[in-house]
Amino acid sequence: MLFSLPILALSFAATTQVELQQVQLEPTLLSAITLSQPSEPEKIEEPISTQWGQEGSWRWGIHGGYAEGMTHHDNEIILLGVEFDYFIADQLSLDIGLNLLDITQTGGNTDGFNATLQLRWHAIAEKEWSFFIEGGAGLLFTEDNVPSDGSDFNFTPQVGLGFTFDASDSARWLIGLRWHHISNANTYRSNPGRDSLMLWAGMTFPF
Repeated sequence: MLFSLPILALSFAATTQVELQQVQLEPTLLSAITLSQPSEPEKIEEPISTQWGQEGSWRWGIHGGYAEGMTHHDNEIILLGVEFDYFIADQLSLDIGLNLLDITQTGGNTDGFNATLQLRWHAIAEKEWSFFIEGGAGLLFTEDNVPSDGSDFNFTPQVGLGFTFDASDSARWLIGLRWHHISNANTYRSNPGRDSLMLWAGMTFPF
């Protein structure tokens, strides 16, 4: 009986040591299991597209033009202005123009302010250029009558076509040719009207 006591003590000590080793190994195993689990892939935000003519995009630009009367070639218009374009659909913009006009005409030259609203459709839209057609109308206020036997308030319907070309990563050149009309739509006693052919060019930038 006495001889069996040391053997029991040794067995108890060995069992206790094994249990302690198991307790120490459990955190290591848990860490290894955690590390081995696949992590969720990071979500990469896609950059916002800045494609030319994209629906919902805004642009602004500066432009200038020269027009010559279709009937009286000595009647001329020099135009300088700014334009704000909102693409209501892909390749279709609604354009607001604010222009200063220097008008040469028989009977006395004059200056005026012209506000326009028109649609411009880029019927052929490539990466670096586009072909467009446009049309709209505006209001013209002048210091003196235009034509000289007309009125100092007129409407300015216009229609034309043109091209855009890349000037840089974000800017574009525009060049166009349009029919430009001036008349008061019979809101005054006299409505002689005036038709011109206008060549214009400008540059447009994103907001």
